[in-house]
Amino acid sequence: MTSKQRSKLEATFKEMVKKAQEDPVYFFSTFLYTFNPKQKPFHFRFIPFPFQKRLIRTIIEHIQNGEDLYVEKCREMGATYTLLGVFIWLWLWTPASNFLIGSRKEEYVDNRRGGTVGNKEESLFGKIDYMMSRLPKFILPPGYNSDKHFNYMSLVNPNNGNSISGESSNENFSRGGRKRAIMLDEFAFWQNSTAAWGSTADTTNCRIILTTPGIKPGKAKRLRFGKDGEKIKIVTLPYNLDPRKNKVWLADQKSRRSEEDFNREIMINWEMSLKGRIYPEMKKAVYGDFPLIPGVQIFVSGDYGLDGTTFLFWQRNPKNGKWRLINSFHHEDEPIEYYFPLFGNPVNSKFSYTNQQLSDFEFISAYPPAIHFGDPSIVKRSGNEDKKSDRDKLAAIGVYVLVNTKNNSIEYRVNTTKVALKNGIEINENENNNYAFEAFKGYRWKTWDEDHETTSGFRKPIHNFCSHPSTAMEFMFVNVEKYIMEKQEAPAWATKVRGWLTSKKSIKKR
Repeated sequence: MTSKQRSKLEATFKEMVKKAQEDPVYFFSTFLYTFNPKQKPFHFRFIPFPFQKRLIRTIIEHIQNGEDLYVEKCREMGATYTLLGVFIWLWLWTPASNFLIGSRKEEYVDNRRGGTVGNKEESLFGKIDYMMSRLPKFILPPGYNSDKHFNYMSLVNPNNGNSISGESSNENFSRGGRKRAIMLDEFAFWQNSTAAWGSTADTTNCRIILTTPGIKPGKAKRLRFGKDGEKIKIVTLPYNLDPRKNKVWLADQKSRRSEEDFNREIMINWEMSLKGRIYPEMKKAVYGDFPLIPGVQIFVSGDYGLDGTTFLFWQRNPKNGKWRLINSFHHEDEPIEYYFPLFGNPVNSKFSYTNQQLSDFEFISAYPPAIHFGDPSIVKRSGNEDKKSDRDKLAAIGVYVLVNTKNNSIEYRVNTTKVALKNGIEINENENNNYAFEAFKGYRWKTWDEDHETTSGFRKPIHNFCSHPSTAMEFMFVNVEKYIMEKQEAPAWATKVRGWLTSKKSIKKR
């Protein structure tokens, strides 16, 4: 190559860099690629569709203005690649462009351990690596060396000091730093969404959520529908914005997904169930400021199991006769001892608790003594070591669980609960009760095909996150009326409980 040709080529490169700096859409369409292992030739130049061009400019606007942004989307809309591409564009040339990217699990943030690239674009840093590795050298910062400047969960610009770092979901997410913007990928699926959202407020002025509707209720849904009074711009990306997603594509997606999955993942429907709801009576429930009523008896209903445990705290409003859910507690994958601090016991160091859980323990354990109802099978469950039932373990700390062994069929529980819900219930507004309320509303029957029933018999509910809160509610209503009616007759078990409730020893424990 002659010096004249080299000079001309260098001038062309400089002009391309200048245009890329000035126009992010030009940068995308000229220098970025996306990867799709489901479609040949697999590697595609990232030429943004009109909706993606609008999204690029919206993201940049919110970063520059320091404003939060919420993007709800259909599956495979290229939104994650788009946001990461914007971060790379700003990282290259805009001062003070330090970003944090997060997802619910570490491997979804960065799965490139050992520095390998390959086709590991399923993680966020894998996508960044994929795009960065295809940028021409004249676009990269002077002195950039991927081995030195692109490590695990960290990308540093040696020319201007900009950085992109990563972190997985946790209740202290993003604390200890300052960022120009933070990405919260698939935020509706984070386990610590409320705490993580709160911790980001002091870290950045611009939080960008990318998510499809979640399976469980949480901060993402509350933000989406303004339940907590926080203002955030909502951008919706339905499937029909993407010219690749035509009627044939839609029919194919509908044929290979369950109805619930199709409506959630493709149609961006946040309702967990669309038909077959067990408790449509929940439309009469009132959600608001319904705190503890001093001097009124508390009832606790529980459903216990390693796959999920729920405690619901109830009172009956003496002014209108309605049952009131004043509080609740839910957790998964822990034995019954994990929940003992709810009832005044010290926190056990062998378990790990979040700050929010510790706060819940302190608040709930201060309640007056309660009458407890639960699943009759609590007498059968036992620990791995001492073989004691959960009922025995709870009784050892002064929590005596009353059960209804005669009327425990699904049909009886559901019908009894429906009667109790006819006049509506009051649900005290807090995060734990929001979870329970969403579970009550989302609890639904299996279809006959799912349950393999074609002739007779009572259908079974679908077992998912809705199950434990809903069955805990059922155990409340199949027990409480029996307790109230028989209280005057003073059966042996009621006498024992009333004696315990008035004992100084039990009050001290609680």
